Amino acid sequence: MQWKFWRRAPSDSSGSDTGGVKLPKPKELPAQIGMYLVVHEKLDPDWVWTLRCVLRQRPERKRYFDFRVFDPVAAQVANVQVLNYTNLDTHPELVLFKGRYDKDVRDPELDGTPPVPSAA
Repeated sequence: MQWKFWRRAPSDSSGSDTGGVKLPKPKELPAQIGMYLVVHEKLDPDWVWTLRCVLRQRPERKRYFDFRVFDPVAAQVANVQVLNYTNLDTHPELVLFKGRYDKDVRDPELDGTPPVPSAA
């Protein structure tokens, strides 16, 4: 009997929905997005900096990303494990903000208006 544990069996979920590209895990908000939400959208900074963000790189430019912002506590309550950008496709109610941002530009582009209440 030959044990070939170093060889991995091909799996169907190897990123077929992302074109074979491995997407990063959820991270803290990039400074540009967090500052934009606090300053321009006038949201509570204590709440904004507890949010998490998932990114997907845009193919046209290396430093240009799509982002989705979600609340990790709400995801845990909904019993949803957010692993990458595409996990939120099936749970759009968890996405608080989405849009695009460039690491070289100060303000991100948000899609639509924020659905959360502003700070007092």
